Amino acid sequence: MYSNISITSLVSPSAAGRGSSPARALLTAAAISIGWTILLCSAFDPRWESNDDVTMSMVAHGYGIASYGSDLLFFSNVLWGSFVRSLPMIDGILGYSIATLLSMTLASGATAYFLLRLGVGPIVAILAVILVFMRPTLLPQFTVTAGLLAVSAVLGLQAYSRHGSVRDLVAACWLIFLAFLIRDLELALVMAVALPLLPWRKLADARPARWAAAGLVICIAGATITDKRAYSSPEWQTFRQQNAARAPLTDFGAAKFILDRPELMDRHGVSANDVRMVSGWFFVDPQLSNPDLLRSLVGEIPAKTMVETNLAASLPVVNALPRSPELLALTCVGAFLLMVLLRPGLVFAWLLFYAAILMFAAIGRPPPVRVCFPLLALLTLAPLAMQSRLPQWRGIVLAAAVIAGAIFNGRYLIREADADNRAIELARHQNFSSSDSTFIWGDALPFEAVFPVFTRAEEVRSIRFYGLGALTLAPFSVPTADEAANRGFLVRLRSEAGISLIAAPPQQALLNTYCMEHYGTPLRAQITSKGELWTIVNASCAAATE
Repeated sequence: MYSNISITSLVSPSAAGRGSSPARALLTAAAISIGWTILLCSAFDPRWESNDDVTMSMVAHGYGIASYGSDLLFFSNVLWGSFVRSLPMIDGILGYSIATLLSMTLASGATAYFLLRLGVGPIVAILAVILVFMRPTLLPQFTVTAGLLAVSAVLGLQAYSRHGSVRDLVAACWLIFLAFLIRDLELALVMAVALPLLPWRKLADARPARWAAAGLVICIAGATITDKRAYSSPEWQTFRQQNAARAPLTDFGAAKFILDRPELMDRHGVSANDVRMVSGWFFVDPQLSNPDLLRSLVGEIPAKTMVETNLAASLPVVNALPRSPELLALTCVGAFLLMVLLRPGLVFAWLLFYAAILMFAAIGRPPPVRVCFPLLALLTLAPLAMQSRLPQWRGIVLAAAVIAGAIFNGRYLIREADADNRAIELARHQNFSSSDSTFIWGDALPFEAVFPVFTRAEEVRSIRFYGLGALTLAPFSVPTADEAANRGFLVRLRSEAGISLIAAPPQQALLNTYCMEHYGTPLRAQITSKGELWTIVNASCAAATE
């Protein structure tokens, strides 16, 4: 008898599957999410999963690649940028980091809350939070944050369908709106995969749900209009035109099709090296990054050829991506729960997930881990939301699978976090600083280690980068300010004094060929500073003097 009580409490707190009361679920979820975040951040030094968040933190707070702080983070809505910049620093930690950790804590708390409301036992809810949120808390990334907020909203809509609580409905709508502000494309992708899992009939028949949907649409429309107006100045229109023209080469693999057509490059007066440089984020030569030129190059490649070639190469991507180390635990647990349940809605959601991967591969951009992580989190958490209506033995199997996945995932992430901590410590000892612009091209500078989540304002005030990347030509960027002051990349590269450059050997080789082809002189590069994580060289392609 005691054994049965223990098993029941592990799998579900309610024999009828009604779930916890709102107050009890809220207190339990808050304790889980806040305690979990504090524990991880105390034990490890979180770093950003990619340099995207580092870049947006620089833009928000006016350091690094940004000559001044701005609400216009470009990848997120301007309202999110305003919120980030309005947050006060805590112990010198920048507002972008605080906003991200708050959002992640909210997502984990909302997930735990709605799982409890759906009849999942507290222990399984804790394990689910560990399984899903350990990686994005130690390695936060704004796309993942938005995706996980959307996943928690899906659980909230399921909870509303079961209990009819307007509070659950309102909470789900606010989570959707916040996800939209942080990364609208990821929200759309998560909701698309979640279509078979949502209780559409009950939502359509409920008047509060219709009013909530109308309010959500109004909020999203208002945020969209506000965002578009914020980018309506002529400088931003110029940037957007160039950004749209370069995207096929930098993001969607069009460069390889251009390189296969020497006659196309000859006709437009560009070399193979020029194409490789632009596809490698080199936009500082206005002749090479000219939007008309880039559109003409891409426009002569048949779309059918690109899609067919990409699809032919997509099967290995479709097979390998879910089995990558970062996604393996979620994939295994989610696939196992699918086999245990075999619910039609869950099967269709998995099919939509693979269709999304195939679609991304077809357009030349296989989805990175940060795009797929929330989708697999959804496919793993959705079966748990169904467990209170299952026979007890199946509930036990589901709980056992989550336990195994949490243990496996935790062991892998602890090793990764230890390695990240060592890299962050090395970066601090190397003590990067520069009063003048340092030119950064490629991944030769490990931004995530140099600027971890707990970067403080006093550590970055003197840092100024001329970064070659997506925001090189943005109005707020250091490159824009330097070009206006006639101290841009090409001017200084062709001077005898040269530039301070951090670039990997492949980028230096491209730059050397560029100097030979355009200026008739090779690149002269001399090491000025060498550390364990990056090397600074003085680079110049000034004509040799007698």
